[in-house]
Amino acid sequence: MKVRSMAALVACSMVTVITLGFVAGGVTVSTVQAAEVDGPKVKWLLSTWGKRRGIMEGMESFSEQISKATDGNFEVSLQYGGVLSDPKENLDGLKLGAFEAAMFCPVYHPSKTPAITGLDLPFLPVTDLEARVKVHEGYLHNPVVLDELARWNAYPLMTALMPNYEVMGKGNAPKTIDDWKGLRLSASGGIGDLMKSIGAIPTTVPAPEMYQSLERGVMDGVAFPYTYAFAAYKLHELSDWRTEKSSLGSLTCVLVANKQAYEALPPQYKELIDRVKPAAYQHQVDTYVTIDEKNEKLFEERGLEKVRFSEEDVEKIMDQAVQPSWDAWVAARNSEGLDGQALLDEILALAKDANSN
Repeated sequence: MKVRSMAALVACSMVTVITLGFVAGGVTVSTVQAAEVDGPKVKWLLSTWGKRRGIMEGMESFSEQISKATDGNFEVSLQYGGVLSDPKENLDGLKLGAFEAAMFCPVYHPSKTPAITGLDLPFLPVTDLEARVKVHEGYLHNPVVLDELARWNAYPLMTALMPNYEVMGKGNAPKTIDDWKGLRLSASGGIGDLMKSIGAIPTTVPAPEMYQSLERGVMDGVAFPYTYAFAAYKLHELSDWRTEKSSLGSLTCVLVANKQAYEALPPQYKELIDRVKPAAYQHQVDTYVTIDEKNEKLFEERGLEKVRFSEEDVEKIMDQAVQPSWDAWVAARNSEGLDGQALLDEILALAKDANSN
């Protein structure tokens, strides 16, 4: 797919629709009833970092529904603050069997799960959060991805649904594409590649370190999920400006289980996991709506200047970054013995199908 033919899709991606009438596989959103599933006592520890925030609400709902349906017999306990593992080592912990479940972000260590990084490419035609659920649910169960995760003794449970990224920063706002040159940004994966193509200097900074990096002037700005992540890490308190409707795309974080722990579950628990996911996703989307309303007020009170790419700048970005970044990703996967084009084609096909339903 050439860049010029993407224009209409990119325009569509600037509109965020946050309704979730159905999700992957046509499963209708529903909630479980108390103590409706009998089974043995099982407790999973889920390794994650930071504090409870927007990205975690789907997993919180997932955990709460499972506990309710089994009268507490099946417990998924979210362990915040990196108490079980460093964020970059969650897959290593799963491989060793140190805990039963974990959240991980491929961008923190792209060489561990290179196929999944395709979901991080910029300007993918994923028009809303509902479509993102369908694309991620489909792609995470691609045989290549399943094999990739199996090497880390991991099995995918659900995606940590994230909204599109924006940039928030200190100093003079970049009002034209040329103003981005030399800006030091925390921007990873495909978004980092895109920002580099317009002259910014991207690097990967773990989320808990971003406030200090911005405060000390190590970074000029941060690309993060909008709005919840900026507020969760209080970056708006240090910032002077923010982008809006920039269509940068989103990064992927995934909730995975230790493969042996998952396979050891009784059938009714496995079925329950699949059944609670639609309502968990819907809860996360609803939470984003509430959070965005609150955070937008905070940002307005702070007086953050709004920055939007002009149509001319969008065309330049598309020419300079989008297709080249996709081509580079395909070539990198091919060099690793994967069929990069087939993987990208599946992502685009899943997006097309998700957007048409």
